[in-house]
Amino acid sequence: MKRNEYRTAGRGAISGFFEAHPDCQFTADELYAAVSEVASVGKSSVYRHLSELCDKDVVRKFRSEERGCNVYQYVGTGCDCRDHFHEKCTVCGKIRHLDCHMTTDFALHLLREHGFSVNCGQSILYGVCADCRERGGASHA
Repeated sequence: MKRNEYRTAGRGAISGFFEAHPDCQFTADELYAAVSEVASVGKSSVYRHLSELCDKDVVRKFRSEERGCNVYQYVGTGCDCRDHFHEKCTVCGKIRHLDCHMTTDFALHLLREHGFSVNCGQSILYGVCADCRERGGASHA
């Protein structure tokens, strides 16, 4: 068995934390603070496991300009974020998959008509989600 295949309490706590918060993003420090309360895990182990989860496309790393750091979000097993856009609510901060054929058509249009190849997996459209609008959040932010 390879080293990165060992099942430890720390690895389980990290994976479980992400699965319990699928629409939220966390810094490595926030993740460390949350999982160190329930499992004995070192900060370097958190970074190592985050790297492995990103390599396996279970967790996605995004750059948060407003926070000035990288954040991580669970994308699930078997999810291919490279093929679709993402939407980020400027009210609640959630990032969701925008798996819609119209975005694929838009990406193809940009390539064919403008010579611009979109990296869909790193694309984020900013706006206000339906939940926040229903709760009286801004119509746009």
